[in-house]
Amino acid sequence: MKQLYYVIQTLIHGRGSNVIKIISLGLGLTMSILLFSRVVYEQSFDTCFQENEHLYQLWNVWTVNGEDMPPAERIVGKVAGGVLEAMPDVIESAASTGQWMVSAPLYNGNARFNEPKVVADSLFFQTMGIEVLKGNPLSDLVQKDVVFLSKRLADKMFGGENPVGKVISYNKEIDLTVKGVYTTLPDNCTMRPEAVISLPTVWSRGWGNYSWNGGDSWKEYIRLKRDIDLDELNKRIDVVVQQHAPRDAKFGITVIAKPIRDTYRGYDAVKRMRNIMLILGIAILFITALNYVLISISSLSRRAKSIGVHKCSGAGSGTVFGMFMWETAIVILIALLLMGFLMLNFSEFVEDTASAKLEVLFAAERIWVPLGVTLVLFLIGGVLPGHIFSRIPVTQVFRRYTEGKKGWKRPLLFIQFAGVAFIGGLMCVVMLQYHYVINKDSGYNPQRVAIGVNNARGPEASLAARHFYEGLPYVEALTSAESYPSNGYSGEMIPDEAGVDLFSSRYDYAIENYVAFMGMSVLQGRVPRESGEVAVNEEFVRRIRWGKDVLGRNVRTEEGPVKVVGVLKDFNIEGFYEEQKPFILHHHPHDLGNLIYIRLKEPFGENLQKLNREAAEAFPDQTVEFFGLEQSMVNDYNAVRVFRNATLLAALTILFITLMGLIGYVNDELQRRSKEIAIRKVNGAEASTILEMMTGNILWISLPAVVIGTWGAWYVGGLWMEQFATTIDSVIPYYILVAILVLGIIIGCVLSRTWKIANENPVKSIKSE
Repeated sequence: MKQLYYVIQTLIHGRGSNVIKIISLGLGLTMSILLFSRVVYEQSFDTCFQENEHLYQLWNVWTVNGEDMPPAERIVGKVAGGVLEAMPDVIESAASTGQWMVSAPLYNGNARFNEPKVVADSLFFQTMGIEVLKGNPLSDLVQKDVVFLSKRLADKMFGGENPVGKVISYNKEIDLTVKGVYTTLPDNCTMRPEAVISLPTVWSRGWGNYSWNGGDSWKEYIRLKRDIDLDELNKRIDVVVQQHAPRDAKFGITVIAKPIRDTYRGYDAVKRMRNIMLILGIAILFITALNYVLISISSLSRRAKSIGVHKCSGAGSGTVFGMFMWETAIVILIALLLMGFLMLNFSEFVEDTASAKLEVLFAAERIWVPLGVTLVLFLIGGVLPGHIFSRIPVTQVFRRYTEGKKGWKRPLLFIQFAGVAFIGGLMCVVMLQYHYVINKDSGYNPQRVAIGVNNARGPEASLAARHFYEGLPYVEALTSAESYPSNGYSGEMIPDEAGVDLFSSRYDYAIENYVAFMGMSVLQGRVPRESGEVAVNEEFVRRIRWGKDVLGRNVRTEEGPVKVVGVLKDFNIEGFYEEQKPFILHHHPHDLGNLIYIRLKEPFGENLQKLNREAAEAFPDQTVEFFGLEQSMVNDYNAVRVFRNATLLAALTILFITLMGLIGYVNDELQRRSKEIAIRKVNGAEASTILEMMTGNILWISLPAVVIGTWGAWYVGGLWMEQFATTIDSVIPYYILVAILVLGIIIGCVLSRTWKIANENPVKSIKSE
């Protein structure tokens, strides 16, 4: 207990430096634990399904003119059932699911529920390994207009009452009978519906293409009876697929199975961010730990006498080592309390930055992550300085006080300076790219545009809806189409004159004023005005190699032969993540298409609320919900915004930690060299000479460290930028500016700490000796 008493007394007497240690450790632990917890959380996706090692997802690989497209999750409808029927010795069950055809909300009376839902067959729960609490899906989901609800949604809808037998509504169009309840799935699932609607519900209404011929809109899964080599499994699946959809020289389908555990963590974006977050987490953890070591050992000259006294009083090396371990444990414990305070009081920001709720990140099965990070920090922060002090004899401790060897300090500073340059450079590029994609011209005008689904049934109802919206005083203009640019479009193959498929083009149908409404540019000709007429974009013309002779040409589409009457200037499709895609705009034959576009007058936010309220009152039998196109486009880059915030927070954390370590180092150097500086001044040295001497020593460390850190930022930043098809023109000047700024901050810190002693009367320093 005497050791603990002495440790507490030491902490109290050195509370100034200990406050710095605690804040540095608290910030570093917060960031590194969040980053590591997020990585581990993402690796836990799809472990919620029972016996998930036997669950596989099916993927489509399209082959066009001998070229394989990347694997796609959505496949043709009948694959799962087909392979189940053909391979009963290997496959226990299979399931087909669809989402887009049931994307509208559910209603219980007037209460609206926007939770995610799917249509699925009767083997869905058995295949996925989801526990059914009530109902019999094998018999219930073969009937139309049947729904199973998750426990969470059932409780939300019915307040704890038994929901079985209750009737709810889909989109105010279809009455659905609740036939069962299943366990609520956690957030870390790629298939996490809150409601499962029977597949015959959409079959009976002709929604979707459920066949072997196209209609790649289905996510499908198989559950294996036994272990089988994956290559062998995929070969057998391919045999089944080719029996129903044989490939030819121009076109083909290959279906492959992948373990469900590889779905989420196999996404390119997830793998990219996992690697970057690991690098950031490791950098922050080790910089935090080494900064603690630096501050601790920088106090050697001040604590040497007390250590010597302890050793003269009989304390052995083990006793001194134990004291340092106790000291480290207490400081880390207080830092953990600071971390908890920050997370609880800024939980909304923390959860937004981590893209997950705190209770999910720190669930019982992942509590080892913060414990492991804390243990690593404890071992590095306690063992290294404790070992240094405990191994030095008493005489050497006092001699070290007078000689002040500092070789061990420079590598620690070097690592910290490199870390600041690395994270600072990465932060700068992320912020610039986010600003770039948010503000770059998309080729159309999304300002003050609200978009909503047209749920009017029939031509007369659509015309009445159009007149209603155009008559509202805060509506400036109206148009209609089937989709919108940032959401993306369906595709169709474009053949040449011999019928050989050349490429896949996006397409849409829109009424005549659509191009003018959206502010798109017509480079040649005009917009389509009747069926059989189309306008194409510049990328389409480049792909089909027509040159300048475009107008009046015919092209074959899924609608049949159509005539090109106009050329549109390229506009962005699906955000700046994607390369420019070819596009065909068809004329829409009706007054309103699937989507209604409305440009509102200012103030936009207030008028959008008014539009939704008045439209809901005017059409009580329809689901009416308009959203802002501009905000929707911003939301498409939410992952970039979150990463920007994370890198900004990491950069500020590392900068603070490094500056605290640098200040401790400079103070220690000034104390150690105060007599030397005084003698130099007595011998005629100017204050500028003293400043140059101190900054020169730091510059020799910081310059190569910043260069290496900046190179690391350039490399990792390049990996991160791979997700964008369009990027800022040149990032090198920004990296150089960040490097100069980091060096400026370092030198400025040294000058500010050195200024006083450089201008002080040397007599004071000599007297203190």
